[in-house]
Amino acid sequence: MASQAAQVSGTPTLDATEASALRVAFSSATALGELSNLTQFSNMSTKAFDLAAYSLNSTQTGCYRPGALPVALAQNDTCLLGWYCPASSDSFPPQYCPPFEQCTVIRSTKGTCNVQGVLEPHICADGFYCPPGGKQQVVCPKGTFCPSGSYQPLKCSFGAICAQGSKRQIVTVPLGIMVAIDIALAIIVFVGFAISKWRKSRPKQYTTLDQNDGGGDDIELLAAQSVVGKSASPRLSVSTPREDAIKPLRPSSTHTRRASGMVDNMDGAMDDDNLSQFDDLEAIEDDFHNSPDMQRFIRSMSKTIETNSIGLSFDFENLSFETRGGKKILQDITGTMPRGSCWGVMGGSGAGKSTFVNVLMGKMSATSGSIKINGWSKDMHKYKKLIGYVPQDDVLFPELTVRENILHSARIRLPASWRDGAIQDHVDSLIACLQLTHVQHSRVGDARAPVISGGQRKRVNIGMELAAAPMAIFLDEPTSGLDATSAATIMRLLKAISRLGVTTIAIIHQPREQIFYGFDQLLLLAQGRSVYSGATEDVQQYFEGLGFAFPQRSNPADTLIDIITGDGAQYTLGAGRRETDVRTLIDEWKSRGQYGMHFQKHLTVSIDGSQAKRNRRTSNQSINSTVEQEESLRRTMKARGATWPAQVFYCWKRAMTQQVRNATSFFFEIGVGGLAGVIIGLSAFAANGHLFQGVYHLPFTMLSSAVDYNSTPQIGLLGAMAIGLAASAPGFWVFGEEKMMYYRETASGHSRSAYYLGKLLSTLVRIALSSLHFTVFLGVLATPLISFPKMYAANLLYFWCIYGLASVVSMLVKREDGPLIAVLASLVIGVLGGVAPPLSKVKMWHIEWLWRMSPGVWFTESYVTENWTPMGYLYQTDLASKTIGFTLGQFGSDVGILFLIGCVYRVIAYLALIMVNRDKQR
Repeated sequence: MASQAAQVSGTPTLDATEASALRVAFSSATALGELSNLTQFSNMSTKAFDLAAYSLNSTQTGCYRPGALPVALAQNDTCLLGWYCPASSDSFPPQYCPPFEQCTVIRSTKGTCNVQGVLEPHICADGFYCPPGGKQQVVCPKGTFCPSGSYQPLKCSFGAICAQGSKRQIVTVPLGIMVAIDIALAIIVFVGFAISKWRKSRPKQYTTLDQNDGGGDDIELLAAQSVVGKSASPRLSVSTPREDAIKPLRPSSTHTRRASGMVDNMDGAMDDDNLSQFDDLEAIEDDFHNSPDMQRFIRSMSKTIETNSIGLSFDFENLSFETRGGKKILQDITGTMPRGSCWGVMGGSGAGKSTFVNVLMGKMSATSGSIKINGWSKDMHKYKKLIGYVPQDDVLFPELTVRENILHSARIRLPASWRDGAIQDHVDSLIACLQLTHVQHSRVGDARAPVISGGQRKRVNIGMELAAAPMAIFLDEPTSGLDATSAATIMRLLKAISRLGVTTIAIIHQPREQIFYGFDQLLLLAQGRSVYSGATEDVQQYFEGLGFAFPQRSNPADTLIDIITGDGAQYTLGAGRRETDVRTLIDEWKSRGQYGMHFQKHLTVSIDGSQAKRNRRTSNQSINSTVEQEESLRRTMKARGATWPAQVFYCWKRAMTQQVRNATSFFFEIGVGGLAGVIIGLSAFAANGHLFQGVYHLPFTMLSSAVDYNSTPQIGLLGAMAIGLAASAPGFWVFGEEKMMYYRETASGHSRSAYYLGKLLSTLVRIALSSLHFTVFLGVLATPLISFPKMYAANLLYFWCIYGLASVVSMLVKREDGPLIAVLASLVIGVLGGVAPPLSKVKMWHIEWLWRMSPGVWFTESYVTENWTPMGYLYQTDLASKTIGFTLGQFGSDVGILFLIGCVYRVIAYLALIMVNRDKQR
């Protein structure tokens, strides 16, 4: 019956006699470990052998599976490191038994099943270690951890959580350090916010200009009275802490601004009361000029200048400029601008105003003609340390306060011999002169979130240039976009600057009447040529001589713009007047011999008689001693500017202040780094730190489960992509958002390398903190075998590379497209990490060099090295390395090359910084 049942079930059967003989033979053979010597069965058929095997049990074969015959793994009691071999001996060496189906499934899924035979060795279990020899399996003591296959306990890091029987360690000291740093940063930000709030809440300390009896209402009343023609109060307040409360400006003279014969005495002419008002205002301007703060500022400026006078004079002859396409922008402009004069440059759109000023400053090179500075022909570009340029847009650092913006400019551009205390005093006097004392500790803000008013921003913009004690200052539409009161404030400041002796040249576009008459001299351009150059008070008389009439109640500046843009026919008197097109105006200016009158006027017209005398004396001295003037200018230029290390420090300090002020962005960046670590750590959390499994060493190779060559490389790939996503956009904004400020500073003589290095050093804190948060969370959740210091070093240097790559992007693309392109670039180099496709396949394509140019390969390889090499005693790591393509055992080289790649990125970024848009850096 048994035989029939066996046949039905498919199991081979023997009769009782054969089965008894085979059992005796197998039992004696297996007892001696000599199954290979069963020569008596060599002639037995396969079927007969199978019948014999299935008749045996585990006590006879040593295998638990019915019909399974063991395979000897060694000829003696061999037990490799990390294995547990409790039953084997020299008489009964370890053996391999074919597994049950369930065990086969477990091994195919990278798991480890129970032993399949009495003598089969077993890898040392998690939380235990098996000393060499493999006869004991000892629970891992407290303070150590034992991953699968340990032959000795691994000491946990200081402070790590390692209970008895731990199979991995959970580092806590880095976690504690991270928490402590976060708390310290939060306290610093809170204290900084409290200090800033306290500064704003303090009683305002006003300068001499601010200390008055009447307050802002007096000024507003005066302005109203001057408009409606009422009498003014004899007591006038010079300044007020209220924003832009300032006096109306008086025209350069009381010369009537209406066409002869067309003045309506009731509406257009100024009565005696109004004239008296303007005289009072001029007296107030004199008081402003002679105020203690202004005198302090004048003394400070005089210390920076080696010449006998403060200003620069400009003589230009036949000045022309053509584009590369041959388009003529300027043609044959001749004139002179003496030191201490206040010039307005006017013209229609496309008249060449900006080009003229850029050529005069040395930002552009004239196609033909000559420029002389103080009577000496030199490249104007070399004088940029002595010149201030105020752009039309308020190019400021919104995170900094009013004082910090001005102070940085002073520290960078004033003579290196000045002590910081002297610089601080210089800035104090300047801020007082700018009437910004009450807002000096307020942040500037930007257009989206303004903190100070537009007029105050414009004064800060001008103050950044005045802080450098320039000998000439150029301004691009300084009053555009401001209300009448703010514009009057700026104009009064420009007149005060010119009275110091600083040559002031401003581009203006259809200014208000008060602003127009605030300039002493006027240069009108049309189609790239000059149509008038002379005193502002004489311009109406000149154009009236050409047959034009200035309507009453109209702004003469508007009338002039209409005339010089070819729309002046409406202002001609009577029929039969000559043509009024632009060409005619150009020819008239030439034919009337205005150049001679032009020169004489410029040498004599000034704000007052004493200034005119000073101008004439200075002009004569410059003619008689040009060599001495050139030498004094050379000494002045040589003394200007902080030393290179000082500039690096100041730029680093400013960048660090920006980061502290942008606390939200700063903490968000760090938080994103930590979140990336959490996500990648959770993806590997289920592995319990078992991120590599290979083929066992001989002779236990047959016991190997399915290999796991991908977990560690995937951690590297995912980590690289996560770091790229977390760091690429912040890395772009390091330089991407302050290009205009960089152009402004380099054009004024700021060291480009000092600026770049200062910004670069400021990012190290952000990189270190972001990588710390990423590493801590990744280490706590994934618990890889790589030590925390090495994992942090690899992550830190990959952050370093991503920031460098983002810097390159920021130099080459627009700010609107930059963050997205930086993210895409970081993902590309992350994908080129040698994981998919594997580096071994890439080697077959003979383009490994391309992958090796990416930091992703070196980053992943460092992870693979430190997670695989410690298990080299248990697995065939050479086979694993060959299969996937990474080179093991060169962690130092991996992180070193990561550092070098980051440096290369930064060198490329710096070269792009100084090479792209070079014209804006002149």
